[in-house]
Amino acid sequence: MSERQPLFRVEAFSGGYVDGIDIIHDVELDLYRDEILTIIGPNGAGKSTLLKAIVGALPFERGRRSFQGTDVSGWSTPRMIEAGIGYVPQVDNVFTSMSIRENLEMGGYMRQEGLRERIAEVLAMFPDLESRPGERASRLSGGQRQMLAMARALMLDPVMLCLDEPTAALSPAARGELLGRIYGIHMSGVGILMVEQNATEALVWSDRAVVMVDGEKVLEDSGLEMLTSSAVGQAFLGQGEEGEGFALDEGSPP
Repeated sequence: MSERQPLFRVEAFSGGYVDGIDIIHDVELDLYRDEILTIIGPNGAGKSTLLKAIVGALPFERGRRSFQGTDVSGWSTPRMIEAGIGYVPQVDNVFTSMSIRENLEMGGYMRQEGLRERIAEVLAMFPDLESRPGERASRLSGGQRQMLAMARALMLDPVMLCLDEPTAALSPAARGELLGRIYGIHMSGVGILMVEQNATEALVWSDRAVVMVDGEKVLEDSGLEMLTSSAVGQAFLGQGEEGEGFALDEGSPP
């Protein structure tokens, strides 16, 4: 039986320089298409820097990255997107002066055909957007804007979606709804790589997770194992010293 191959692989990456000093130190990472992989850790750990390097927004000068078995170390972000990797940055990820439909048209500008059909397919994943495609993005709530940003990224049928802090500044209810939408996207056949500060909620939906501290990967395990680990809970999930992990609730994935 052949070994399962990762959808995306990062090998020995160091970089993301500030004044010539590495932010990321020798990180190894694999993402498989059948999983949600979440990167957590304290502020300043290098999580978003790593994600930007993965999608080509920062130079990948040391180490190697490969996508579906192809070395993509020198590829730019537009080339990565064209190859099938969607990217949603944390901020400035929608055109607020444009309508929902116009944002989706911009997201699908590289499509050769089927633009109208793809817009309909993507809107069907987000009922809040589907009901008012002519609404200007500036009138949407924070959670709805994040959904629109993800919808834009889906316009080119990616097989991998990279999300940078998708639930930042959202209410608990909005975070839960958005994470449910992300899970739905994943179940449609898209591998998800996500950086999250709201670690507890994100880990509920994650197959695997990586903890980064000071630019290094210090721990990797299943989302469930991290949620139920008292050591991880105390260090990264805001649990007290007497905590015994996180109990799954009715908001968990099916």
